[in-house]
Amino acid sequence: MARTLDRTSILGVAIMWIVGGSIYPFLSYAAETIDPVNVVLIRAWGAVLVLLIAVLIIAPQSPRTFRFDKTLIPVVISSLMYSPLCSISLAWSSSRIPGAIASLIYATLPAMSIIYMAIQGKKPSLLAVSGVAVASIAVVFLIGAPQGSVQVAGIFAALLSTFAWFAATEIWIKYENGYPLIFAIFLQVFIGALGMTVVHFVIQAPAVRAADVLNPTMLFLIVALAASYWAYLAISRTVSPALLTSFAFVNPLVAGVVGYFAFGQKLGVVQVIAGAILLVGVALVVKSETA
Repeated sequence: MARTLDRTSILGVAIMWIVGGSIYPFLSYAAETIDPVNVVLIRAWGAVLVLLIAVLIIAPQSPRTFRFDKTLIPVVISSLMYSPLCSISLAWSSSRIPGAIASLIYATLPAMSIIYMAIQGKKPSLLAVSGVAVASIAVVFLIGAPQGSVQVAGIFAALLSTFAWFAATEIWIKYENGYPLIFAIFLQVFIGALGMTVVHFVIQAPAVRAADVLNPTMLFLIVALAASYWAYLAISRTVSPALLTSFAFVNPLVAGVVGYFAFGQKLGVVQVIAGAILLVGVALVVKSETA
């Protein structure tokens, strides 16, 4: 059946593709001078503040709808799976495997979503399957041969992060909490930030410095995280799994372009050609959403 994407869905997908991909080079740059755990913590609470302002502007009465009942359970579970589980495991793996491998593991999300659909008896479209296959092949060439040592523990940590992201998404989609959307997203991020704070103290991470919070790179990462959370969770119930997780393909491409222009990172001919092929695969995924 044909499906027409509304403007919110189009904007959400665009944010996940462009803003989400821009996060990676900025995140690597920030982690050079700020402890990775503190980077996650600052981003979490910064996103909470940004989303709180959005709640007060868009739906100021929505906090009154909050209630302690069984609908809060899946919200808490999915929140803690996004952060700290997903965030910390990815940050921990980054010091043990090259970022290229972590990106490749995350690029399995679209294929994972299609397999999950098939298990549920929901037959994915041929276009979606073809797009995922083409884009998956392109990602392998786009990333190229990663440099640096590879630790098995780091690979498992990245896999844990990927599965946590996927599982948290499925929980969020399946269990409707009944809250206004912007407040539900704020609540999701707020609970995750609380969990991240507990982890920060348990592992005795370095104290957060004011200079780290006001770092221009961190300010960008905070706004980008809040925007990405809004975009991803807002469209998760309105687009297909293949289109929802297509950011996993596009992000490495965007990260490469941003890294090249903003941080002087190199792009080889193979990466450029693979990027073009990748866009063909993503175009097929998008086409499957509307035809």
